[in-house]
Order: sequence, then C-alpha cells, then structure tokens
Amino acid sequence: MPRVSIHGVHLHYLTGGDGPHSVVFVHGFCQSSVFWKEALDRLPAGHRGFALDLKGFGDSDKPPGPYGIPTFADEVLALADALGLGRFVLVGNSMGGVVCQSLASRYAQRLSRLVLVSTGAYARNPAAARERAEQIPEWKRDDFEKMVKAFFAILPNRWETLVDVAMKASREAMVQSTLSSASLNFLKAVRQVNVPTLIVQGERDASRTPQDGKELQEAIPGSALHVLGGAGHTPMLERPDLFYPLFLNFLGA
Repeated sequence: MPRVSIHGVHLHYLTGGDGPHSVVFVHGFCQSSVFWKEALDRLPAGHRGFALDLKGFGDSDKPPGPYGIPTFADEVLALADALGLGRFVLVGNSMGGVVCQSLASRYAQRLSRLVLVSTGAYARNPAAARERAEQIPEWKRDDFEKMVKAFFAILPNRWETLVDVAMKASREAMVQSTLSSASLNFLKAVRQVNVPTLIVQGERDASRTPQDGKELQEAIPGSALHVLGGAGHTPMLERPDLFYPLFLNFLGA
C-alpha cells in the first residue's frame, strides 16, 4: 500500500501506468482513490497516474483538523513534490474538482492540463450546505447509503462497497470540508487558469448541473465543456463508454 508523509500525515495513494507524463487524480466528498482505479488502468502509454486519498478520507490518516479546500490543494501539491513530479495533469471529481480549482488558480504553472468532472466554482445554496454539515455527526450507514446512491443516475454493480469507502471518512473532515466548500467561490480566480482544460458534467447530475460546467467553461480561457447523456455525478463510473474516449483523447491532444 503506497503511502507518502506530508507534514507528518501519511497519505495513501494508488498508482498505475508508466512513463514521463504524470497525472494526479483527486476524489470527491466521502470518496477515495478507488473511484479513479479504472482511470489508472486505462492510462495510455507514456503516462503514469497517482490517485490519492485526501487527508481524512479513505485509507489516509485522519488527524485533528484543520480540513478544507485550500488545505487539501496544498497537500495535493506537496504530494506531487514528494513524488518528484514536475508539471502534471490534474484531474478532480466533485469536491476534488473544487480542490483542483484552488490549486490551479494559485499554481497553474505546475499544471500541463486540467480536467474538472461534475464540479462547480461555488455552492449554489451555502445555507443548505451548512445545515448538512450540522447533521453529519448523526449519520448512520443508512445515511451513507443515501448519499452514495445520490452520486449516481446509473447505479454501478457492487455499489455497496462504495458505502464502505464513504464510511471511512472522519467526521471532522466531512464537517469542515463541507463548510469550506460552502464558503468559497472560485469563479473569478479560475479566470487566471491558462492551461488546457476539459470540463465534464453529467446530464442527470442534480447536485452539479450542466449549468455549473457552463459557468466554468465561460470563466476558464479556452476550456471545453462536454455534457454526458444519462450520467449523474460520477460519469467516469456511470458512462465510461463516453467519459474515457474524451479523457484519453484530451491527454493525447
């Protein structure tokens, strides 16, 4: 189980592929590197991928906070430094996409490409997000099952294993990352992101709608938006037949 120590915190990651071109994958809320396992397996020749578990999630350490989007972004960059990566492709889904916006808006010179999947620049209903954060300490397995089901318009096989992944998250990380996401707006900051950017949204995503992707596409110079039919919040698992041709073509473009 590969791990790297960042400021005394051990972060778990998965790796796949081989070659000089590096790709770093960032998962969403109550997810883990498992959500990007297929992407690691599909990387083309010349590309090596790293999918990490953010601090407080998956199999990474779960120390006391602080947790939050800018902190996660700094730790992703620190992981890239610890692994000896130079410029790299950065890929994020959902909350991971917000982490990527935070990193890209401050350290765009480290990125060769950027991929934002089912994400947005800001929370459309911050009050509702704060209310959800207050309810998190009371969550039981049934609550995690409802949340995981909401990721998908097309429920994958063995989705119950993803509930087990979600339940590994620390309550403190869940609460603080939710509050952090509710307090931030990257719509102006991403206008400074001058790297090739692919934006992918699910047509049936209720939490991050195609409108979120359209706003990002209009803000990030030269970016391209694709809305995948039938997909919900996790298109790389729901519509791999549509997602991976786009993604792999973008890597080779």
